[in-house]
Amino acid sequence: MKSILGWSVSKKPAGYDCGFAPLSEDEEDFLVRFTDKFTEYSKSKDVSDFEVAKKAIEELLKTVLEEEGLETEPEQFNYLAKAALFHIAGFAPLDKMLSDPNIEEVAVYALNKPVMVYIRKKGWTECNCSITSLDYLIHLINKIGRQLGRRITAQSPRLNAVLASGHRLHASIPPISEGEMTIRLHSSKPWSIVEILQSGSTSSNILGFLWLVFQSDSSVLVVGNTASGKTTLLNSLFSFVPLWERVIIIEDTPEIKIEHKHKINLIANEDLNISIADLVRDSLRMRPDRVIAGEIRTKAEVEALVETLLSGQARGSYATFHAQSAVEALKRLENLGASADDLKAIDFIIVQRRISKYDKKTKKQQEVRRMIGVYMIDKEKDRPAVLEIFSYEPKTDKFIQSKNLNKALELIAKKLGLDVSSIKSLYKERIKFLESLKAEDCLKKIQEFAYGEIH
Repeated sequence: MKSILGWSVSKKPAGYDCGFAPLSEDEEDFLVRFTDKFTEYSKSKDVSDFEVAKKAIEELLKTVLEEEGLETEPEQFNYLAKAALFHIAGFAPLDKMLSDPNIEEVAVYALNKPVMVYIRKKGWTECNCSITSLDYLIHLINKIGRQLGRRITAQSPRLNAVLASGHRLHASIPPISEGEMTIRLHSSKPWSIVEILQSGSTSSNILGFLWLVFQSDSSVLVVGNTASGKTTLLNSLFSFVPLWERVIIIEDTPEIKIEHKHKINLIANEDLNISIADLVRDSLRMRPDRVIAGEIRTKAEVEALVETLLSGQARGSYATFHAQSAVEALKRLENLGASADDLKAIDFIIVQRRISKYDKKTKKQQEVRRMIGVYMIDKEKDRPAVLEIFSYEPKTDKFIQSKNLNKALELIAKKLGLDVSSIKSLYKERIKFLESLKAEDCLKKIQEFAYGEIH
C-alpha cells in the first residue's frame, strides 16, 4: 500500500526499527488533514522552535480530534502526536536513525524500498521504513538542507552539502536518478584511545609507538580507502598531543574533533572560492604548534601541504589522503605535483583500511577497519622510500612488528633529545599503560601520564 504521507512503516520486522509503528489508512488520512490545519495555524504563530512546535501540535491535536468527533485512547493520542511532530517538524521516519550514535550512514536508495543504515560494527542493515513519494523525498532533502539555504529542484537536481551538525548530505532526483539520498553522520563525540583499542583496529604496541611519534612533533600522513576511519583515527591520536598546544584545523567538512582549548577551526568554502590551500597558507601566519590540513585531494592542496611541511612554522603537520598503501600515497602525491625532496618532509605514514572478512563456518561476511601498516619515510635515499615498522596479517588478524622499529625509535629519540635506552624504556611504559587504561577519564589519564599536571 502506498502511503499518502510520503513515508511508511512496514509490519514486517527488520534489522533496524525506526521507532514508529505502522499507521492505519484512517490514521494516515487524519495526519494529512491535521498537517494542513497545522500549516494554516503556523502562519499566525511562530513554531520554528522544536519544543514550541511539540506543545502546539499536542494542543491543536486535541482541538481537531474534538472538532471531528474522534475519540482516542491515551496511547493512540500520544502516538498520533509523536507521528505528527516528526512528520511536520522533524524528518520522519529518519529522526531516530539521525540521532543514533551507532549509525554512520543513512541511505534512501529508491522509492518504496527499505531505508538502509550502516551500523557501526555490523555493517549495512535494512530498516522497517521507506520513502514512498518523490515529492516527499524532495521535501525531506530540502528540509534537511534548509539551514544552509540550499535546495534541490528540477533545474538543480543534485545537492552536496555539509550540515551544521557536521553530517554530509548527498542527494539527487530525476533526471540524474529516480530519487536517492545519503547522509554520512558525523559523531559529535570522537572515539577515545580505549575505544580504538577495543575495536581491534590496532594494537597497544602500535599505539604506544604512535604516542611517541606524536609527542616527538613528527609530521604524519594517514592514508586509506573511503570510510576506513582515517579521520576517526587522527582524532583519537591527538589525545597524545599536549592539550595546551595551539592547533590549527583546516577542513572543507568539519570532522576533526579534539579537546585542545587553543584550537582554531578554519572551514574552506567552495561558494566563496576559499580553498583548503588558501587556508593552509593563512595558517603559516598564525603561529601554530600543529597544523591539521584535513583531507588532501587536489594539486593545490598538495602544494599547500608541502608548503606547511617545509616552512617549519608548525612542529608537526598532519593530513588524511586517499590511497591503498604507503607506496601508492607517495606516487599519487608526486602525480599531484609534490617533488621527491618535498615528500621527505613527511616523517611517518599510517595506512588504515576497510576490509571484508568472511567466516567460512558461519557463512557470515563482515566489514572491519584495520591499521594495516605504519611506515617511516627513509630520507637517506635520493627518492623517498618507506620502511615498514608494523604490518597486519589478515589470516590471523594479528599485527606484526618489524626490525625497523629500532631505527624508528632512534629517530624519535633524537627528536626528543633522549638516548636510545631511554626511548625504549618510554615505549615499554606506554604500552603497559595503554593495556591497563580504562574508558573513564581516558584523555585526562593519558595527558597526566605523559605531561604531568594538565595546564
